[in-house]
Amino acid sequence: MLLEFSVENFLSFKDRVSLSLDSSASKKLSCNLIEVSEKERLLKSAVVYGANASGKSNLVKALFFMRNMVAHSHNFNIDTRIPVTPFRLDRECLEKPSCFELKFVHEGVRYRYGFSCDRWRVIDEYLFERPGKRERAVFKRKNSFEKDSSAKGISEFHFPVDKKQQELISSQTIEKTLYLSRATQLGYEKTRPVYEFFTGSLQVSLTSGWENYTLERMHSDEVFKARVIEVLKKADFGGIEEITVKKLKSPSPAPEFVFEYSPTDAFKSSGSSARPAAMSASGYGGASGGAYGDSYEVRIRHRTESGDAVYFDLREESEGTRKTLTLLGPLFDVMDAGGVLFIDELESSLHPEITRLLIRLFNSKKNSRAQMVFTTHDTNLLDNELFRRDQIYFCTKEPNRHTELASLLDFDIRQEIDFERAYLTGRVGGVPIVDETLLY
Repeated sequence: MLLEFSVENFLSFKDRVSLSLDSSASKKLSCNLIEVSEKERLLKSAVVYGANASGKSNLVKALFFMRNMVAHSHNFNIDTRIPVTPFRLDRECLEKPSCFELKFVHEGVRYRYGFSCDRWRVIDEYLFERPGKRERAVFKRKNSFEKDSSAKGISEFHFPVDKKQQELISSQTIEKTLYLSRATQLGYEKTRPVYEFFTGSLQVSLTSGWENYTLERMHSDEVFKARVIEVLKKADFGGIEEITVKKLKSPSPAPEFVFEYSPTDAFKSSGSSARPAAMSASGYGGASGGAYGDSYEVRIRHRTESGDAVYFDLREESEGTRKTLTLLGPLFDVMDAGGVLFIDELESSLHPEITRLLIRLFNSKKNSRAQMVFTTHDTNLLDNELFRRDQIYFCTKEPNRHTELASLLDFDIRQEIDFERAYLTGRVGGVPIVDETLLY
């Protein structure tokens, strides 16, 4: 379960910003909470609003980058350029590293893991665990180097536990590779749960790249397929009765992973995953699934007015039907496994009521421990009967400035107030400022 994600000096983020899934003391909408203990509750979901170019997607990209550094950096070599992009509107930031930190709970243990890097090396890295009341370090790393990017840095490690074993691993870790990734590949047990959380429990989508994953799940699991069809029927998608999925032979294998917005090829080489599935372009690795390059024949049964069966190809269905079907695969899997799902622009191609249905499904009693964070422009979802104040975040950015992230809790807004009106009237920021002189 995710506690907090922080990023600094990456894309449009200059200063450190944090998104927390720790809940406030409010007792409103208790169904939206995961009860970790008598004194601690976490949010099942959070939504991020903001104008175009405000940095909403960059928050998802930041976690996407962090996740895939953990998953793939052990494949880097001395010629690899780390595909990190610092804040570019301040010259000083170009000389500084980008920083990432994640706090989470996995297998009953609390972890705090973070690193900073530039394009040439990992600057520092650390892992703390808290199996009880006190936090303790597993490792700390600091890379000292000259400003000249061609100079070789010297990584200094501190190992409070398993010193001999970790020193051997560190001697096999180049400055461009995360120690967490390398140590896990070499069989170090204390980093394994953290690596598995990043590569298995944490799923991030920048595009709708989950269609093949969901179709494979439907093809291989009739119970799973029945769950998908049940939602599509209740969402009233044109009278869908049945869906058959046939796997076709893949013409050729596709690359396992593509880091979509990166200008470099650092993440394009194949890498291993902690779970036995291929990566999709979205970075999703599920519990089961076919190869990335597999294709499927999908037939969807409807009825004519006279009662005759009519079959449609999936490509003939609406974008909303396809998008909903695509999302249900990872949505159900994360709910079942208790993972964390980040989605950019959840509402794309969906009717507001369908988006609301998916959110309500996630916040319902059917979900006891999974979490979802998504970005959206859909103000219809700013409903005080759908979200608590601590579940709503806003990205703001003035022209040629950096992105700031704020929670609705930071404003003098009560739970009973119309959230949508407060947002659209500019009380909480995050709305575009339109120069209407363009109209004259």
